[in-house]
Amino acid sequence: MSEAFYRNEYLQSLLYYIESNISADIDTGLLSSVGYVSRDKLYSDFYSLSGHSVKEYVRKRRLSNALALIKTSDINLADIAFQCGYSSYLTLWRAVKQTLGLSPSEYKGGGTYYFFPPFIGEPLQSVTVSKKTIPSALRILFYKSRLADIENMAVNAFLQAKPDYSGQIFGRNGKQEGNKFCYELYLTDAAINHHILSSYGFKITNKTDRFAATFAISTVQNSEPKISAAWDYLYSVWLQNSMFEYTGEPYFEEYILKNGKPIKLKLYLPIRERGGDTKITLIDNPELRFITAKAKGPTAEKIASQMIFNHLKAHFPHVINSSKEIYMRKEMNTCVCGVKVNPGLQVKEDKNTACVSTDQRHYLILESSVMGEYDRYADMLSAFANDNGMNVDIKELFAVYDASESFRRVKLKMYCPVKIRTK
Repeated sequence: MSEAFYRNEYLQSLLYYIESNISADIDTGLLSSVGYVSRDKLYSDFYSLSGHSVKEYVRKRRLSNALALIKTSDINLADIAFQCGYSSYLTLWRAVKQTLGLSPSEYKGGGTYYFFPPFIGEPLQSVTVSKKTIPSALRILFYKSRLADIENMAVNAFLQAKPDYSGQIFGRNGKQEGNKFCYELYLTDAAINHHILSSYGFKITNKTDRFAATFAISTVQNSEPKISAAWDYLYSVWLQNSMFEYTGEPYFEEYILKNGKPIKLKLYLPIRERGGDTKITLIDNPELRFITAKAKGPTAEKIASQMIFNHLKAHFPHVINSSKEIYMRKEMNTCVCGVKVNPGLQVKEDKNTACVSTDQRHYLILESSVMGEYDRYADMLSAFANDNGMNVDIKELFAVYDASESFRRVKLKMYCPVKIRTK
């Protein structure tokens, strides 16, 4: 049995144990015995899995359970505190106030909801969080007419030009120029003959400053599919479930060499602690309207996006430049994509497009600055609705990706029409 397999197995057992004993006084010494590991090993592995310390994870799960009872039941605060593992009603009152800025009674009667779901799914790779410094480096640019494998082409070309190089090599995608894609290399040993680099197709630019940040770091084998999957996991899964968010600053890939060849990459994603947890609120009909297109199959999202782009280009070119809010709805192997439009815009539908408007009385909105998996957020919102006394049709749920602030810092809003169940 591999170490990675065993690690995943004991962490899943650990999460099950926490959920089964969430209202009890959970002893971290006892937790380490669940996986037969040291306490330090437990802390490190759990943080790598969830992006939370054990203590923080337990605290948020308890509070989430308690707030669901406060919102949907008539149980008094003292009994809720006892059921959810708080030492007294006053301890619970303080926890609610410190987290939400509301008293429990204000929370019960208001339209704001707090929800911290249990972590689900097995980790695909190990992630560590650490403060690191990307050293000052010489930045050089490599251009190719195709994007596939451009990273390895750039690194291999550089190692041909400088086979005895002993410094660190960092890289990341650069800005496309015309029909040429770009990959940037950052070289910590800048004492390199620029003429030789130019002869291998590199454009020399500038020397960069040191860049210090807190990074989510993960190491992966040097294989394009594995690298792509690793970035997707890091950003869309791990980050989504963690207590961190992407800062929007440059990410980096560091190349680990063996016998002069890149065998592994270390991924660096700059992060910071989130200002708050994923926010869920209940609102009246937001009166939104979208032009949409639908497609089926494994590439449905890509096809639907292209269909709506072609429609807008032909009939409403100004919408392409002005719209910063993108619509998406998924069900089975179907995807519907669209853009938000002004309610007064006169739209003529055709066989490929349709207008969609919100038409229900109440909607739950989940807001997040982390672009995680659609299905994960949909499941989270559906589970939250059920926990809080609401009926939901998950097929009517949709997401809006809002780039009003910046396309580098897209925000997610997921809308779910609900019916409030009466007691």
